[in-house]
Amino acid sequence: MYEPPSDTGREPPGQVPGLVVGVAAGLLLSTVWAFGAWDVALALTTVFAGLVLAIGLGAPAWRRFGLALLVGAALVAAAFVLVAT
Repeated sequence: MYEPPSDTGREPPGQVPGLVVGVAAGLLLSTVWAFGAWDVALALTTVFAGLVLAIGLGAPAWRRFGLALLVGAALVAAAFVLVAT
């Protein structure tokens, strides 16, 4: 029979780890979009958006991490657009 996992006593990650991972994801997404691989870029962007949505809706304790993840990726994407134009 299935037993839900017990509490590990650890706090979920906060804004700083989310921001670091978000910046890395933003760099990856921006690079793929820059090379013009539209099919891969769209697939990766969809997966990233689904991950952020799943974190936000499915794990309330991880919402700060998910929001920071989104902010980090958006900052890198905005910087990339400003530099590229």
